[in-house]
Amino acid sequence: MADIPDRIVLERDLDVTGRHNRIWLRRAILGLLVAFLVLGAFDVFGQRPQATTTDSAAASVELSAPTRLRGGLLWQARFTITAHREIRNAVLQLSPGWQEGMQMNTIEPSPLGQGSRDGDLLLTLGHIPAGKKFRLFMEFQVNATNVGRRRADATLYDGGTKLVQIDRRLTVFP
Repeated sequence: MADIPDRIVLERDLDVTGRHNRIWLRRAILGLLVAFLVLGAFDVFGQRPQATTTDSAAASVELSAPTRLRGGLLWQARFTITAHREIRNAVLQLSPGWQEGMQMNTIEPSPLGQGSRDGDLLLTLGHIPAGKKFRLFMEFQVNATNVGRRRADATLYDGGTKLVQIDRRLTVFP
């Protein structure tokens, strides 16, 4: 039989004396990791878009965007505006939660103008004839340090007249 190496203690390392409870600690840590992965697979941490629709006599707006995000995620918001009557000067107002801790990568089609009203982003979309649809695509990336819950509301105006408002909450996970 070969000699036992210097740092090996047979009772501790071969017979595992005094370490029989440590296996439950390892199993618990592995179980937490598996639970985290399963929750991610079932979209608990976000990414899947949810559609929200609001209607008025003048127009309807459908917003398709995720409400739960995680740091680093690239995501898209799609606004579908359907004019029930002519909208002469469509303006979409977005609350600060749309840009807070986000990078806006693109807006397609490009709005006619951009501005600000009391800290909200204003996108001037222009004329939308009655019975027609206008689709606006916005793409974002979540900053890794952006964590929390905030308002991400959107309001459609015809010039200065409020037509429709969508109230949303956005949750950002680390």
